[in-house]
Amino acid sequence: MGAMRVRLLLALATIPLVTACTGGSSSEPVKTPEAGTGKDTTTDAPAGARVAANSPLAGKDERFGTVRAFAGDDPGKTVAIPGKRAWTVGPGESWTISLYEFVRADGTKNVFKGPAGEPDFAIPGAYTFPATPARGLAKGALVLVPVEGSTTCGRVLAASEAEIKVAFLFDTKRTEQAFQPDQVLPLDGKLAFAAPVAYKQQPDSKGWTLGTLVYTDGTTAWLQGATRVPAAQVKPLDVVRAYKAGDKVFAVPAESDAFVAATVTKVEGDGLQYEIKTPDGATKLADVCAVTPPF
Repeated sequence: MGAMRVRLLLALATIPLVTACTGGSSSEPVKTPEAGTGKDTTTDAPAGARVAANSPLAGKDERFGTVRAFAGDDPGKTVAIPGKRAWTVGPGESWTISLYEFVRADGTKNVFKGPAGEPDFAIPGAYTFPATPARGLAKGALVLVPVEGSTTCGRVLAASEAEIKVAFLFDTKRTEQAFQPDQVLPLDGKLAFAAPVAYKQQPDSKGWTLGTLVYTDGTTAWLQGATRVPAAQVKPLDVVRAYKAGDKVFAVPAESDAFVAATVTKVEGDGLQYEIKTPDGATKLADVCAVTPPF
């Protein structure tokens, strides 16, 4: 009996260890700002993760099974994904739009294959957009293309039913690459998914900031970078218009995110950038997706 009692006690003692090893909780916290404070309440988020002060994120991301759940606002909109890929904000706190492999629909959310070594992730349908083949693109058309977990603005060099060749800036260097038609997202200068926009961070702000629209319901606008502002504080950029020397514009100089009044002085890099002169007489470069007529 004594030996049996010892074995029983040893068995009971191992139960908490088994629970800990198998994950008694399905929650894995990431950096999330405390409401109203902007302070991080945990420290095990990926290095460099940042959340804007007006972020729609709330609570913690959780992982259940092999799918990482979304913790921010869910506008409750169902978006069907008919193809094998779709544009969506990325997993966790990235809130950066790119192209991901579609896995399945799950209620008002769509599930995507995670980056290498990471679990699949769920995103509200409102923050996703079908990747359908772009057709009829003319040379010079402005498009978005996926680059290293994000998107960048480029111009079409040539287009066929099989591939679309695009020129874009990568690390400030002009790059050319061929994409499949469903890997290219045309821009039309309207308030739509992934559209370049100008927004005010506060209603009484005098300045405008460069942003990328994720979704708007007409009352609220959700922007890339985990930012949420009233829809009235967001304006689309007229990126379709071709600007020429002498045009008065609002532009965001490279290495900045704030719009300034400027005059176009030259078209650079086959239309990928504009040289601009600001009121102080300084000459700078602005990317093509960061220039619009004065508001």
